[in-house]
Amino acid sequence: MTNTRVTSAADPCDQEAEISSLFIQLETVRDEAELNLLMLQQVQEEVEIYLLEHQKQEQLLSHQREQLRRAETLIQALLERVEQQG
Repeated sequence: MTNTRVTSAADPCDQEAEISSLFIQLETVRDEAELNLLMLQQVQEEVEIYLLEHQKQEQLLSHQREQLRRAETLIQALLERVEQQG
């Protein structure tokens, strides 16, 4: 005898159940993707904040190094004067 039943993939009830399952999976994946995007945006904002803070610190460090160079030059000039007056 031949089997007249069509495979379960062609069964309308099975197809509807599979479609429903796929839609649920799609919604879940979309929700996860949206959450990942929000987390990525938050991390990006934090990185930008740290980058700006780093740039400020670099500018401050550069300014302090310049002040140190100026102070060393003035101290050296003062020492030379003291030695000359000696």
